[in-house]
Amino acid sequence: MRPLACCKSSYQEEDEEVQTRGQKHRVFTYEEIHAATSGFSASALLGRGSHGSVYRASLDQGRLLAAAKLPSLAFASSGSPSATDAEIDLLSSLPRSPLFVNLVGATPASGPSPRIPVVDLMPHGSLYDLLHDPLRPSPPFSRRLRLALRSAAALAQLHSLRVVHRDVKPANLLLDAKGRTRLADFGLAIRLPLPGGDEDRSLPPPAGTMGYLDPGYVRPVDASTRTDVYSFGVLLLEVLSGREAIDVEYSPPSLVDWATPLLEDGRFEELWDPRAAPEDRSEEEAARAVAEVAGRCLAPAAGDRPSMAEVVTALRAANRRRLWRWALRRPGKRSRPPNGHKSVSDVAGS
Repeated sequence: MRPLACCKSSYQEEDEEVQTRGQKHRVFTYEEIHAATSGFSASALLGRGSHGSVYRASLDQGRLLAAAKLPSLAFASSGSPSATDAEIDLLSSLPRSPLFVNLVGATPASGPSPRIPVVDLMPHGSLYDLLHDPLRPSPPFSRRLRLALRSAAALAQLHSLRVVHRDVKPANLLLDAKGRTRLADFGLAIRLPLPGGDEDRSLPPPAGTMGYLDPGYVRPVDASTRTDVYSFGVLLLEVLSGREAIDVEYSPPSLVDWATPLLEDGRFEELWDPRAAPEDRSEEEAARAVAEVAGRCLAPAAGDRPSMAEVVTALRAANRRRLWRWALRRPGKRSRPPNGHKSVSDVAGS
């Protein structure tokens, strides 16, 4: 299945702040979206998945390029209220961020069903495409680490808003105009109840993608930010190894089952993707650090896993170590260690 790919709005500035509160979202008519996608034509199709299809939309006489998500009938009819409405409502409540694929607008709730959300346009596909598409050059370890760090920052920001994504995987990290990851597809995301509240009863059943789903997430009340952390641990293994989360051509087919003994025995070099193995000692040290973070994220007990803020700190330290050694090797350059106290906004701009 081709991962859905949405793109960045031409109205959005790349140097915007991490979040803008109080933003207004557009209300589009169905006729506007239909015309903007040339009648949802095949030539405008960006991707198709289980939740629906994504189309390139040229709005405002071509001044606004965005992506329209046309839900599948099954997704649009699942749940009450509509699963599409729930996604639009959640996206509407999030601050605009260069770490997210943001909501531009949607068709009105009182209009034709299903509603159609319009989101930022991402011109370069997904992290999944980058790692697994044989027609694309495989990114080196240095870029993989930067993409992992930015992805971790996106998830940390989402968790700071008490929102759990529930479907963290490379296909839901899309690449913007500068090739940077943005967290996308909030169709399964939920907002956690406040501590001490009685909203647990309204939490939906467990959901996610096989291979990334936390095995301890079996009841609605098990939902927490740590379930996303487990999924991110699988993503880190995928970034390091180049293997998919589930691949029947391998034995065992589960990436976690294959990698866990290697992590436990410290056989890190067997984890590396041969297309992007660490090139020197500094990269090898950084890769080992990333592998150790992945192992912590995959701890069987949710309470033993780090928070995504802690994951960001650990990945930043690994990247800083790699950059510092690289700077020392440059002839004729006086170097100093990169600042280790970046904020989420600093990561967002990198």
